[in-house]
Amino acid sequence: MAKFKGKPNLQFLEIGSFEGRSAVWLLENILTDSTSILTCIDTFGGSPEHENKQLRIGEIEQHFRHNIKESGSEKKVIIKKGYSKEILPGLTHGAYDCIYIDGSHKASDVLEDAILSKLLLKKGGMLIFDDYVWDERIDELDRPKVAIDAFLKVYKGQYKLLYKGKQIMVEFV
Repeated sequence: MAKFKGKPNLQFLEIGSFEGRSAVWLLENILTDSTSILTCIDTFGGSPEHENKQLRIGEIEQHFRHNIKESGSEKKVIIKKGYSKEILPGLTHGAYDCIYIDGSHKASDVLEDAILSKLLLKKGGMLIFDDYVWDERIDELDRPKVAIDAFLKVYKGQYKLLYKGKQIMVEFV
């Protein structure tokens, strides 16, 4: 992500923000120019993996907004509350330099987010998948890996693989 650090007029999109830790990291380390914008999509309602973790689901959005405010970059953040499958089709095609997918872990949702996100990337844009090796659910269709692998197979030859580990990072050429 070094190629983006401190550059002006960047447009980043984060699908799945939860309490805002990754958003704050992006704002403090990459989107440091005052003209760069981070759009965050989240329902702020948690997901199935949060069921047994004693989280106060009703406070997720409040924590997110607090963390963004504390970062000092509140004016550079656009919050879109809702489901990505409903919000992504309404965003501008070819507008984003980087999209970080970390919303639902359900394979069908991850695949849908990936396909819709690809349309939103600028040429040379970066797509990052989180939780590639996440395995908290027994059924593979409740995990991101199968969807990410399918997406990468279908779009083979259209991207350059930058990193493969707990996350997958690709740059579309």
